Amino acid sequence: MRKILVVDDEEMMRLIARRILSKDYEVILASSGPEALEVYEKEQPDLILSDLLMPDMNGFEMHKLLQEKYGEKVRIMYMTADDAEDVEDKGFDLGASDFIRKPFRPEVLLRRVENIMGNLEQINSLTEEATIDQMTGLLNKASSAQVLTDVCAKESGTLFMVDLDSFKLVNDLYGHDMGDRVLKGFAGILTSNSEAKDIRCRVGGDEFMLFMKNVQDEMIIREMAERVNRQIVEMAKEMMGADMQIPLGVSFGAVFVPDQGRDFEKLVQKADRALYLVKKNGKHGISFFREEITKKNEEATVASIDELHRVCQVLDERNVRNSALWLEKDAFGVVYRFMLRYIRSYHGVAYRTLVTLDKKDPTLPDEDFRQASDEFGQVINASLRKSDIMMQNRTNQFLVLLPELEDEFAETVFARVRNAWKQSAYYDRTQIRFDAEKVSDSDSLSEEKRRGR
Repeated sequence: MRKILVVDDEEMMRLIARRILSKDYEVILASSGPEALEVYEKEQPDLILSDLLMPDMNGFEMHKLLQEKYGEKVRIMYMTADDAEDVEDKGFDLGASDFIRKPFRPEVLLRRVENIMGNLEQINSLTEEATIDQMTGLLNKASSAQVLTDVCAKESGTLFMVDLDSFKLVNDLYGHDMGDRVLKGFAGILTSNSEAKDIRCRVGGDEFMLFMKNVQDEMIIREMAERVNRQIVEMAKEMMGADMQIPLGVSFGAVFVPDQGRDFEKLVQKADRALYLVKKNGKHGISFFREEITKKNEEATVASIDELHRVCQVLDERNVRNSALWLEKDAFGVVYRFMLRYIRSYHGVAYRTLVTLDKKDPTLPDEDFRQASDEFGQVINASLRKSDIMMQNRTNQFLVLLPELEDEFAETVFARVRNAWKQSAYYDRTQIRFDAEKVSDSDSLSEEKRRGR
């Protein structure tokens, strides 16, 4: 229920106002300006209904003091018997919401208060829409920078960069609706593991920020991080089933304020550097920014990246032809099983195809047919994409896996092989057969089988 503070040095006017308003609002009374200042700080009412002329401190003086302390959020409507226009002008210049003349009719007072409260609801709604992330209920990216800039400049505590580990797999394997549920649930976990005075923000898809006021005890913070990681796994298994295998977790990068500065942008960079160390060292944990340690780890990381580049350079393909990967049977089996596992895990699709060259001319000598089969293998290899893999199953038969290939493009691949084979001297004396099955993430084969000659 909305609160209204009624301020008047006349008891009768206070009682009349309370009787009129108390049906729809919580009414608090004060008999003077100084008393109203004390009551306002304690109750934080939505509106002040104040007499203008009071001893010791008039309504204007009280209003000015409140504005200096609380700013534009102080809303006040004056009650006055003075008809002078300059009185209203001065009041509106100070930011008064309205005036009402004494004596007033109950219905007029109620209507004017309702108008102010209605505007207040609209302002609050627009403010919330502009500052709150609608999915999680946390501060959004647009508002978080200003709020955290102010907090870091004035408060002491710990600023965290927070990142959900392996969240993309939730969307990939269970869909975006489940991903949204996980984000909402995590926002609840973050809220329950911090206090009402702390600042919680969602700054990206699965990226969050947290400012815990007056907390810098590393043991307490580590316990919080462990608890959050435990709770998000428990929540995910409740949502997705006990057999959920996604390595979901939370990584925290922390920086102490003001120990490591008060400039928000620089603090974010430091927290982000600490977060990187968590990600590099296995995720699901917390790292505290310390200049010497962080710098040493970053230098070690650069050295590790250089080593990574050297290893990959050795393994990298060199002078690779623009053709499919033609493997021996054992190597093909390893790659084939891996690609099927990838397809089933990430909702992929592929075609596996037996391509067979048969004799059309029965007088074709076996030696010539073997030569034709070798040539045919080269044609298949050159006609496929670099992402495809193939092996020779028999002299005249090849097994091909075509990943990420939809139905409408399969025939295009087969036609490309046929057209290329037309250039061969053996074309008129042989025929091609394609036996293809679609492989989907459900590990089932399409009922539709493609056969071509």
